[in-house]
Amino acid sequence: MIAHRGDSAHRPENTLASFRNALAIGAEFLELDVQLSRDGEAVVLHDGTLERTTNGTGPVGALSLAELKGLSAGYPERFGDAYRDERIPALAEVLALARGRARVMIEFKKESVLDDGILEARVIAVVREAGMETEVVLISFERRALTRLRTLDPAIRRGHLFYRATPEEVVAGAREVETDLVMPEKGMLSDGLISACRAAGLKPATWVVDDPGELLALERFELYGIGSNRPGVLLDAIRKRG
Repeated sequence: MIAHRGDSAHRPENTLASFRNALAIGAEFLELDVQLSRDGEAVVLHDGTLERTTNGTGPVGALSLAELKGLSAGYPERFGDAYRDERIPALAEVLALARGRARVMIEFKKESVLDDGILEARVIAVVREAGMETEVVLISFERRALTRLRTLDPAIRRGHLFYRATPEEVVAGAREVETDLVMPEKGMLSDGLISACRAAGLKPATWVVDDPGELLALERFELYGIGSNRPGVLLDAIRKRG
């Protein structure tokens, strides 16, 4: 089970509280998003701007790590003041939390992938500093990011995200970036897509599945992983089925 931004249905997304809860309920992967602070630190936040989940405003990259740490990441629109003491984590903090307990999927958002490649290089450096090269998967829709990451460290696994694509496009994309892990959105899943992936030696995973009934409907595809905002609910459903 892949905890999408942690246990994000029950805790503010992409916070240590969310990731701790995901670990406590047995998630095998923590999925997170990375942005770059003004002083070049990799921080964990979905959006390139601060308004939606924090009490800050403006671009993430306009503030230093210290300034970002001064904000609340408690997602007040959804959780009120319950998590007002949560802070935007540095990537290094989440890796330290997960080490030896779960693997980590790090997503590079399309809008955060720039020509300079600084974000990709910084993330690779943080992963190496944590000694977690074998415990991390780097994922993106953006092929130039995946190609760049392959050049920076081909030993760290990569995964190609897809939203709408044909089976042929999925296979071609995976070959272009030299990965065996593909992550089509759940609406793309079909017998034809799964057959094409299997024939090409690819491992398909998907996202975001929050309903146990939907999970059971996908069982026949034998997916590598499933991303969920409610990983505990889905894990309970799996356990009940034995």
